[in-house]
Amino acid sequence: MSFIQNMRMWGYRRSLKQQLRKRPEPKGKGEVNLNNAKTIGILFDATELSVRDTILHYVEDLRKRGKRSIKLLGYFDDPTDSENYSFDYYNRKQVDWAFRPQGEPVQNFIRQDFDLLMNINTVSLIHTEYIAALSHAKLRVGPFTEHTYSYDLMIDLSPQSGLRQFIEQVETLLGKTNTKHEAAPV
Repeated sequence: MSFIQNMRMWGYRRSLKQQLRKRPEPKGKGEVNLNNAKTIGILFDATELSVRDTILHYVEDLRKRGKRSIKLLGYFDDPTDSENYSFDYYNRKQVDWAFRPQGEPVQNFIRQDFDLLMNINTVSLIHTEYIAALSHAKLRVGPFTEHTYSYDLMIDLSPQSGLRQFIEQVETLLGKTNTKHEAAPV
C-alpha cells in the first residue's frame, strides 16, 4: 500500500472508531431471523443493471412473503445523479478521501432501526462496511471481510459464485438462526 492509501485507511479507522463509540446498542439484538424480521435494510452495489434487477426481484419476492418494510440503499461506482431509481443511492462522488460515504440517504439508512440489515454483495466494499458497522440494525449480515466490526454474520463465497448463490446462502443461514425448538417427547 502506498503512503497516501495508508493515510486514507488511518482516517477511515479513526473516524469509524469515534462513530462506533457514539452508536447506540440495538435492543433485542440476537432475537432476529428472516422469518420474524419486520424491517429489513438492503445495501448493495447498484452499478450493474443485472445486479439491480436481481436485487429488485429479490425484494419483490420478500414482499410476496409478507415483508412490507424494506428499504434499499444502492451504490453507484460512477458519478451518476439520476432521480429515476426506485431506491435511495449514493455514488463515488459522495465517498470522501477516507472512504466514508456522505449524504442524506446514507445518514437516514444508518439511523434507521432495522431488524435485519443485509449487505448483498459477493465482495465487501470498504464504504459499505462503514455503513453496516454504524447501522442501528439488530442483526447485520454481509460478505466475508477481515473487519469483524461490520457484520454479525458473514457469508464466505467466492466472488465467482454470483449474487443468486449469495442470496440463497444468506436465506439458508438466516432460516437456521434464532429458531425456537420444541422439547423432544420423552
